[in-house]
Amino acid sequence: MIYLDNAATSRFKPKCALDALLFDVSHSANSGRGSHDEAVDKSIRIQKCRDYLLSMLGASEEYSLVFTKNCTEAINLAIFGLINGGEKVVTSTNEHNSVLRPLYKLKSEGKITLDVVKADGSGHIRLEDVEKCAKYADIMIFGGACNVTGAVCNIDEIANICKKNNIKLIVDGAQSVPLIPLNPGNGGISMLACPGHKGLHSIQGTGFLVVKNDINLKPLLYGGTGTFSNDVIPKVAMPESFEAGTQFSGGICALHQGAKWTFDNLAKIKKHIDRIAKNVIYSLEHVGATVYTRDAVTGVVSFNLKNADSGYVADKLNEAGICVRGGLHCAPLVHLNMGTANQGAVRASVGCDTQESEIAYFLSCVERIFKDVTK
Repeated sequence: MIYLDNAATSRFKPKCALDALLFDVSHSANSGRGSHDEAVDKSIRIQKCRDYLLSMLGASEEYSLVFTKNCTEAINLAIFGLINGGEKVVTSTNEHNSVLRPLYKLKSEGKITLDVVKADGSGHIRLEDVEKCAKYADIMIFGGACNVTGAVCNIDEIANICKKNNIKLIVDGAQSVPLIPLNPGNGGISMLACPGHKGLHSIQGTGFLVVKNDINLKPLLYGGTGTFSNDVIPKVAMPESFEAGTQFSGGICALHQGAKWTFDNLAKIKKHIDRIAKNVIYSLEHVGATVYTRDAVTGVVSFNLKNADSGYVADKLNEAGICVRGGLHCAPLVHLNMGTANQGAVRASVGCDTQESEIAYFLSCVERIFKDVTK
């Protein structure tokens, strides 16, 4: 199979990440649950990953990092852990359901007011619209890049707006880290949620939330943390209080190695993905497809073939041995904004190991399907 679904999860995993996972699961011990050497060693390995990620993401000593099982859990922790009730929240039509569903739940319960900034015709968020909302907002939540169109959000400028207006900014880094620098160290980002299994080339079941130390966050889970064990109502301590239960230490060790491999090769990865994605965009337009992607940097390219259902096109590509995704991509407001709420869109997302020959075959299949649906 030709794998073009890297926006869902990266197919390529470096050997160092897989070796780290295998070593951990064959040397099982529970971090923070004992003073014996194996438990202490596990704690050290987890802390090294924590420190490395904070360093490479440009997060200063003003930030901490909490491990989660995915980016969705990290975003839920950020939202439910921050909201106390009565806040004015601003987000955009470009966001994933991991952002929208928690916010709309809180809105339906009367706990927040919610305004949604509409993306422009190119799929981007206008800074002037964000600045208008800054006059009253308490919290803003934006993704670094849209998971449907790949449209990049100017997080640096939004962070400056939030910093100037004392607004808390939560960033969904699912499609942008590490391809787009988000610079939490400038102080404008309050929390940054990331997956481990996408751009950082680790395995599924890993994610994390970078949290500014002045944020008064409430835990999402309660249970054993290895600390304050005599208290049934313990005080909140970062990061232990937010990592209740047994950690997926194997995944975290794999994340450490996957992230190291990624950052060591980042310049080459970015150049490769950008070049391949630009080729896909140009070639799809040449075929006659409607292409919704303008920014190639994340490798996400979404398109439709006339009025053909996106699920049908994805199924036909699957029959040809190509993995893409059709549908609404868990981002309904994107499709409402684009006018594709019924049709959805086909998303082909390239990765660091996508080959030009694979793209040539993919494009030939798309051209054949296009001819079939336009007969």
